Amino acid sequence: MIKYYADYILISAHPLRSYPVFLKNGELTADETSGRVIGIKSIKNYKNKQKSKTLIAPGFINAHVHTDLTFKPDILTPRIFSKWVLSLIDKRKNFTAEEKISLRIKAFADFIKSGTTSVSDIIDPASFYDVKDIKERTGLVPRVKALIELRGLDPEAASKKIEEFKYLFKKNGFESIGISPHAVYSVSEELFKEILKLNKELKLKIAIHASEHASEKDFISGKGGDIAENLLPALTLSRYSLPKKLFRSPVFYLDYLKILSPDVSLIHANEIDGEDIDLIKKSGADIIHCPRSNAFFNSKKLPLKKILEKGISVSIGTDGLYSNESLNILDELKYAREIHPEVAAKDLIEAATAGGARALAVNGVTGTLEPDSSADFTVFNLSENIVLNEENVYDSLISFRIDDISTVAVGGSAVYKNNLYN
Repeated sequence: MIKYYADYILISAHPLRSYPVFLKNGELTADETSGRVIGIKSIKNYKNKQKSKTLIAPGFINAHVHTDLTFKPDILTPRIFSKWVLSLIDKRKNFTAEEKISLRIKAFADFIKSGTTSVSDIIDPASFYDVKDIKERTGLVPRVKALIELRGLDPEAASKKIEEFKYLFKKNGFESIGISPHAVYSVSEELFKEILKLNKELKLKIAIHASEHASEKDFISGKGGDIAENLLPALTLSRYSLPKKLFRSPVFYLDYLKILSPDVSLIHANEIDGEDIDLIKKSGADIIHCPRSNAFFNSKKLPLKKILEKGISVSIGTDGLYSNESLNILDELKYAREIHPEVAAKDLIEAATAGGARALAVNGVTGTLEPDSSADFTVFNLSENIVLNEENVYDSLISFRIDDISTVAVGGSAVYKNNLYN
């Protein structure tokens, strides 16, 4: 057994049936073999042997990333979506296989050092990798859910795309894998249907970029817009600029395809309205919120409070670094707090932990520190004058910086220790 002690332990950001969510003077016990939590309890005669007070909290879950995009934008990087995509394609084509691995190693280190213990990585088939190879090079690796991205507007190529997916699915070395049909403007109706047919057998998690930009709605409703008028022609896909069937929004199109379900995450979804929200709620799908990436493109703000009031599950993602300032989910939470002042800090921490677990289809495995869940957690150091309780712990978590992190553990084993505190 491994035992960790802290002045405070946050077990979960949502109520538990038979367990308190917050403890003082706590002891966390994990099984060395399975990496799971055996128990958490308050102990008498607790003595802090650390240099400062400490808080143990569930590891954050970054529900949407592209680790092969771990390079920063600059002042010349376009903010218009079509031009941004073209700049991305141009930048990507020059990377060697080794350089792509280096980008991922950098991303994984950034995740771990900011207290992120699980991520959902969108992987282009041309850049497919084996996470075991990266683990041989570095210990700074979170749990990775691999979402293989499928694109293709040519209906006749749908079967070929499915075969490519099956090949990668068989050779994967990830703990968990899923499918990511990219978006309504890059996937044909035939390919969507083939994915659904395949997933009746595989029962994998599906994640789709949906309603990220106003031009997606323009595209699917036949009104033109940046995607139809600029992006698709630039990619020599003009013949697909007008969809076969028109819908009021991407969400309505996905509903027509019978894609929406509890197995589906909608990435971004910041351009949705009340009718879209009602369809999402009815379907059981969840939403992955990427606030700083949305701001990068000057897109609408996600109506987060309305979504939460409907009982729709929400998680937090940084997206790729090429449309953000960092891969630090603490930065993402601070920005979310700034633009959603009407949303409680507790709900944001819930989104970044248990909500992320639901988005990755690993709820019950990680996202909380309940007994039998994985011992994935972060130890934060506190100033001596800070006194935490069940009410203020969530605001305090969002206020922390990466320098406040002492230790990050995955499966009960410390994968990162900050030299300032250890």
